[in-house]
Amino acid sequence: MFMKRTRLGIQISDDQQTAILEICPEGETGSPVELNLDQLSKLITLLGHTRQRMIQGLPMQCLEGLSVETVYRPNWYIQVAKIDGSLLAFDHPAFGAVGFAIPREEVADIVRILKGHLLLPEGSGKRN
Repeated sequence: MFMKRTRLGIQISDDQQTAILEICPEGETGSPVELNLDQLSKLITLLGHTRQRMIQGLPMQCLEGLSVETVYRPNWYIQVAKIDGSLLAFDHPAFGAVGFAIPREEVADIVRILKGHLLLPEGSGKRN
């Protein structure tokens, strides 16, 4: 089955209250859809769940050395998870509230690594 190339476009209104989304086959005129923040957030969630289903069964990608969508100083919290471990949640400006459960043995590794970071001289992680 041959699929046409798709053109994707999104613009934010001048008042930053809505986003105008357009998805259509390349070379054709699409019908723009206007979304408010809640609708856009729901679309992002639906797309995330769709992606999650599409990668089911595929090997997990190694993150080391990859460029990741980094957030500086997000709102976050940690609590005991319903598994034997911890739940870390934070508010990502691009994806909304996200979180992950960390098994107890991995919590120990994270604590060990973070303790090592605290032993480094202050500012050693800054790049010029």
